[in-house]
Amino acid sequence: MAPVTKELSAKIKALREKQGLSQRGLAEAAGISAASLSQLEAGQTSPSVATLEKLADGLGIAVAAFFIETGDAVDIEIFDLNDRPSVPLSQGGRFVPLTAMHQPTGFEPMLVQLEPGGRFEEGQYGIKSPHAFVWMRRGRALLEYDGREYTLTEMQSLYYDARKQHNWRNVSGELCELLMVRSR
Repeated sequence: MAPVTKELSAKIKALREKQGLSQRGLAEAAGISAASLSQLEAGQTSPSVATLEKLADGLGIAVAAFFIETGDAVDIEIFDLNDRPSVPLSQGGRFVPLTAMHQPTGFEPMLVQLEPGGRFEEGQYGIKSPHAFVWMRRGRALLEYDGREYTLTEMQSLYYDARKQHNWRNVSGELCELLMVRSR
């Protein structure tokens, strides 16, 4: 899968400017500090997945828009998983945006792979998108959700409100894979 490059900082800035937003305006819309956004755009820090999700919410775009160019609408979009960008997770794993970039959609699918003991994020977080669906493709993971914990095993699925504080953690000794679909 294609690695994430320093171009991400420039892409965040370009998308913000395209919408006519100041750094402070996007930071407020995304629920992050203006100083953090400034550091991201300057390439001084790398964003976490939670930060990317918050920035996407603030811009009203899919997370995949940070990594994949959009194009003219087509009836069918086929892509190879190996051609999609792979975004490393600082807590052990990676996610792969699966969003169609040539189809208008109201949802955003992504593949999440968590290493043994890996987490989606360091701490729990919430985003603006209210609906999330997860299907456990392989392995076992724990959803920490609004003060409660739920274990999902292979072939199980669940829906939840992604606005509430949550996080995913691999509680097994093997790689786990989740297909995550969020509303946009």
